[in-house]
Formats: sequence, structure tokens, C-alpha cells
Amino acid sequence: MDKKTLEQEKKYLSKVFKEIDTVKAKNSKRIQKNKESIDSHKRFFADSYYDLHSGDGDEFANEDEFASVNIQIENLEKHNEMFEKENKRLTKQKKNPYFGRFDFTSEKETLPQPYYIGLGLVQTENKENLIYDWRADICSLYYDDSLGKTSYTCPDGVIKGETTLKRQYKIENGELSYYIDSNMVIDDDILMEQLSKNATSKMHEIVSTIQKEQNKLIRAEDFQNTIVQGVAGSGKTSIAMHRVSYLLYKYRNTLKSEDILILSPSEVFSDYINEVLPSLGEEKSFSTTFTSMAKRLLSDEFETREELLERVIGHGTQKDFENIAIKSSFEFLEELKNFLKNDLCNLFIPKTLSFGEVVIPKEELSDIYFVRLKSLPVHKRIEVLAEHINENFSVPEECKADFLKRTKKVLYQKFLTTDVLKIYNLFLSSQELDEIEKVGAYDVAPMLLIKEALLGLKNTYEAKYVVVDEMQDYTPCHIHLFDKIWKCSKLYLGDINQSIDRTLPQSYLTNLAKLCKAKVKYLNKSYRSTLQISLFSQKILGKHIANNVNRNGEAVEFVKTKNCVNELERIVSKMEDKKQSVAIICKTNEQIKLLQKQSGVLKKFKQLNGNKSAGRKIITTPAQAKGVEFDCVIIPFADSTTYKNELDRNLLYVSSTRALHKLFFVCDKRPCKFLTKSI
Repeated sequence: MDKKTLEQEKKYLSKVFKEIDTVKAKNSKRIQKNKESIDSHKRFFADSYYDLHSGDGDEFANEDEFASVNIQIENLEKHNEMFEKENKRLTKQKKNPYFGRFDFTSEKETLPQPYYIGLGLVQTENKENLIYDWRADICSLYYDDSLGKTSYTCPDGVIKGETTLKRQYKIENGELSYYIDSNMVIDDDILMEQLSKNATSKMHEIVSTIQKEQNKLIRAEDFQNTIVQGVAGSGKTSIAMHRVSYLLYKYRNTLKSEDILILSPSEVFSDYINEVLPSLGEEKSFSTTFTSMAKRLLSDEFETREELLERVIGHGTQKDFENIAIKSSFEFLEELKNFLKNDLCNLFIPKTLSFGEVVIPKEELSDIYFVRLKSLPVHKRIEVLAEHINENFSVPEECKADFLKRTKKVLYQKFLTTDVLKIYNLFLSSQELDEIEKVGAYDVAPMLLIKEALLGLKNTYEAKYVVVDEMQDYTPCHIHLFDKIWKCSKLYLGDINQSIDRTLPQSYLTNLAKLCKAKVKYLNKSYRSTLQISLFSQKILGKHIANNVNRNGEAVEFVKTKNCVNELERIVSKMEDKKQSVAIICKTNEQIKLLQKQSGVLKKFKQLNGNKSAGRKIITTPAQAKGVEFDCVIIPFADSTTYKNELDRNLLYVSSTRALHKLFFVCDKRPCKFLTKSI
């Protein structure tokens, strides 16, 4: 590092620290002043309450004055929320005010201007930007381009110019440790340092190491539905969270955190990601799971996906897998759509309705329902019919809603049945499939589609943007249902190679894109695991699907032992000495129970079973571990009797890709065939 440049950078950092303290102090004074004004206004309310209700004076004038004061209080409270939020962000940002800089000369300028980039804006009282928010339009230059002629897009149009410097910083404990000038962002040294860190119980922001291909997805300007097919460790979920943050910044006047919904694979995963947006200076978005949502929308009890996986992975029959294959197919959805368009509508049997002197002939009902409204779903036809019937009555305005509700109830009584399960069984029978008594995991979405068409769904999950994670866990019926529930833009994220209950070919993505009218983007570079772990995992899968960052680590270890429990305890003890997070990933919950029964050490491991539970020592299954990462992963019982078919191969692949730094396989029998090719 050049000594003169280093001193200049240290001087700038000192200026930034001073300005952050100045802004925080001013905000604190504003907060205190506003609190005093709020207290004063509230005392006015208290002192004037008697005058308003005693009948003395101009009551209406007082009411107007009270309303005005109330608005002032609300405005002051909003300002204080804004100041407090900014101070909280600045306190966090002061630990690492900025991570990068680039110098850019626009066509209208003669000298390059320096742009420092951090988590948020730091501005002087004279509106001089000391640090730019990483989401600002001009900051795309830092992530996207190398030095030389370039351009960026902003509300004023396309700004052309030249980038002449890119610099990265390492700031710790208020000191500039070093800086690196680099032609391409992000420099390997800083990226490797971040990737080499130990896993934490929460996902963290990655603004200082966002890569070019990730940045394109984060800053995409169109709101077209998008499918992101990304290999394990490519940063899919991080990208989604940073895109949400970018959208909240870009469209802050029309889009709020509560307008965004994240459909997570599990409560565990929701807990894992819930600090990312706050760390980026935004409020948490609403996150839920499909199971949680379905329990509100469907009255029938049903098998959850976790219960299905435990059943079929451990003791699945050929019939089980055939059932999954059929109900998760695009053909199944198409047949269901045809059923809803035709057979479901025909369950309505029009009859003449008599309401005193008012008579509605069945021919009239039939004509409206079957002819005039034939393009509408059943529940819309019933609504229109009910409104048509109500036009024949002189009903007071305040009674219309109740009368309409009663009319719809009468009309639904003219259906052969409105029981969703019975109707679903009619559909299954029409497809020569077995009827069901208990609702399985892959029956839930088709039944909700039937309910949506027949009765409409009372959606309590309104959103302007939806993120659907682990999209390979959903069937075409699920995806079609999501389009029915949310008419807004959606971002689907997943990896077809991590499907653990069915095998998905490459053509699945093409068909999925057609179904939800989406474009497909690919992320083929893996950042999570060491090179050794990533290459080993791909050998398990039997194909090369990922490019890897060149982060070397220890070799993957396969341990043949006479006692799995003793060997697991030995490895755990060794890893704990290194203060690393350890996950033992078993194939089934039965294996977990067996290990915990035989070992007091392993009994203390927390089990991820759908609840919000995470820590440094985890024992879990592949289904629950998806999306989460650990320093060390141990896979026990990795033998030929436990892992034998193609789906078992996927389970091993998913489990192995959870490891950041160290991966062990342990077995007391002949190793499974997927490992023998890799060892």
C-alpha cells in the first residue's frame, strides 16, 4: 500500500466517523425536542378535555383544533421513528462504514469523482455524500464492470463515463487494516476471507462480496416472474433477501416491508434468514410456510411434507413413489384444470327459485350460469347469479350484504356436493386413481385449487412481491395455486438437483417457466463449500454442475468403523475443540432416535424438527437441513443398505453440500455405491 494514499484514506475514514457522530447527535436532539413537543400536545389534550365536553365555548372549533394537534403528534412520532431507525443503522455502520470505492468520470465531468459504498447513506448537513448506499443506481458500477468505459441507468437516463479506480477496504475496530486496488470486484483475498469464516445461527448480509452475476439478479429492473436455478451454495436465498432490500430502497414510496411475502421451506429456515433485512436497514418482511398457510385455507386435516418425507424416505413403497410422480406432474395439473373448467361446473343443478311473489325460473338461472358466465370460475358465477337475484328485491342498503350472503348459500345448496374432499375424489376417480380418505401432502394443493374455483379463497396473505424458496419442493399444482392467490410478481428460487422425493429432469425448468410465465436465470458458481467438498458432492451426484471458487480445504473423510456411535463422538469432540458448528445429518428421524438413545453426547444435540431451533450442535435430516449451512457435517450410516436408489443419492448430495469446511462419512458396513465412486 502506498504510504501517502494510506494516510489520505485514514483521513477520510476519520472524517466519516466524525460525521456519523455528528448526524447521530443531531438526530438525538431532534428526538428529544419532538418528545417534548409530543408531551406538550398531550398536556393540551388533558387540560382542554373538560372544555370540549362541558358545553362551554365553540365545541366544533375545539374539535378541529384537537384534530390538528393529533395530526401534529402523529407526524412527530413518525419523525422520531425515522431518526431512531437512522441512528440504529449508523451505530451498526460505524463498525464498518464502507467496504469499497470506485472513481467515475461522467461525460459531463473532467475529473474523476470518488464514490465510497456502504450499507447506507452518510451525508453531511450540506448534502455532500460521504458514503453511498450500495443500492444506489450508480453503485451498480462497483459490482458489474471492470475499469474503463462504462455506463449506468438512473431516473435521468443512461449516464456514460469511465471508471478509473476500484478499491476494497478492510476496516476493523475503527481502524483501516488495509485496502486493495482491483480491476475486478470482488477481489479473491477479501472474498476468501469472508467464505472462510465459521457458520453462524443466522444468515448475514453479503453486500461487500456480491458478485457480478448475483448483482444482475438483485438489481433486475423488470417485474417479470423469475425462476432462479442455482447450484448448492450459489447464494440463492441471500440474493433474494438483497433483492427485497433493493426493491424497498428503489420503490420506497410505493413498496413497504409488509408488502413483501417470503414463502419459506420451514420455520427453521424462516428463523435463519429473519435478521438479513434488519441488517440491511429494512424492516422484516412477513414470512410463512406453505403448511402454515394451508392449515388456514383448508378445513381438512392433512399430512405435511415433513411427515411424507419421513414416511417415504424410510419405508416408501413403489406405490408411494408412483403416487408422488403422478400428482407432481404437469399432466396431473392439466387434467385438474380441465376438471375445474367442466366437471366442477356441472355439479350445479339449476332449479326454479321462489321467494314469495318473486320467481326465478331454472331456465334463466341455467342460461346465466352455463352460457353467459361460462368463462368464469364457479365462485364468480355464483356471485353474479346472487347479485342478479337480488336485483329483483327492494332491499335496504344496510341489509344488502347479508341478503347477498343468504342468496349465495341457497345457490350452493343446488350443487350435488360442495365437499372439497368428495369432489377431489371424483376427480381422482375420473383419472383412474385411488380415492383417498386421508389427505396426503401432494393432495393439499389440488384440493385448494378445487376450493378456490368452487368457493374462492379468503386470502389473508396479501402481497405486492412474493419470494418462493426451495421451488423444487413444490409441484405444478402448488405453482398454479400461488398464481391464483398472488397476482403480483414472484421470484422462485431452488435447485432441481436437491429434489429429495422425486427426480427432476432439466426439462422441468422449461415446463415450469411456461406454467408461471417466467424467465429462467442460472447460478452455476458455488461459494459455500471448499473445493474438496464441492467436487466430492458432485461426484456423488454423478455429474459436474457447478463452478467453484478456489477455496482449498481439508480432504473429505470416509471412516469405516465397528461402532458408529463411538466414532461420531470422537469426531464431535475433535470439531468442538476447533469451536466449529457441527451437524449430524441422518437419513431419517428413526436414525436420530437410535443415535440419541445410544449416546449421552449425541442426546444433547438440538434436533431441527420444524420448530425454531438452531445452535452450534445440530442433529437433523436432509429435509430440515436444506438451505442452512454448518462448519462441519457428519453423515452416519453411509452404507449400501441405507443409501441405495437415485433418491438416496440426492439425499447424500443435499447433506454433503451443507458443509462449509469439513465433511465426514461414517459407516460400519459396506459403503454405498455413490460414495465408492468418490472415495
